[in-house]
Amino acid sequence: MNSSLALDAFTVTAEYGRSHTTFLVHAEGQREPAARMHRDAAYDGLRPYEVRTGPEFSEIAGYVNDFKAFTPERAELGSVAHKQRTTGPDSWTFTQHGLGELTGLPEGAGAKVRHGSLLRMAFDATRTNAVLSHRLRFSSPASPASEGFAFVRHTGIRARYSVEVHDPRVDRLLVLACIAHYNRFVAADPRQFTSTLTANPFKN
Repeated sequence: MNSSLALDAFTVTAEYGRSHTTFLVHAEGQREPAARMHRDAAYDGLRPYEVRTGPEFSEIAGYVNDFKAFTPERAELGSVAHKQRTTGPDSWTFTQHGLGELTGLPEGAGAKVRHGSLLRMAFDATRTNAVLSHRLRFSSPASPASEGFAFVRHTGIRARYSVEVHDPRVDRLLVLACIAHYNRFVAADPRQFTSTLTANPFKN
């Protein structure tokens, strides 16, 4: 676990611009953000996010992209993956070095419609986001259902996530990579598309 980002309950919100993408991490009940995940590129850019904590975000906690997380020294912490299925729930894996693989499964009616039902074919991401919240819980034999971690993508067009970490060994940077992956490939936000249209194609 990254010691500079040891929150057990936090929210994540996304902001998109022509030349930046920023996710702000707030500890539960706190007004000021505890961490910032940022890159100087539009949403479809390729460079990793830099995660910063501390006063005025002066401390580098590590780096994150849509598939992996890294220490400040660029050592890989693990990876996340997602495979969509036409029948049955989508397949999610969260593989952290030293902890093993956690499997993500949908919880609640909204998540199951979105990830584990043929009804999902009738809705695009924007419509689904507007009317249904989505919850995924990640666990494994080494990190059972009572532990692991879970996150909820709340109802609404603007992306907002709540995260609960029950196993202290789970690295929060890799959780942020999981949310970045989900936000990009599953729960599309129309602001992503707008920022991409107006972005500089040579700044990625």
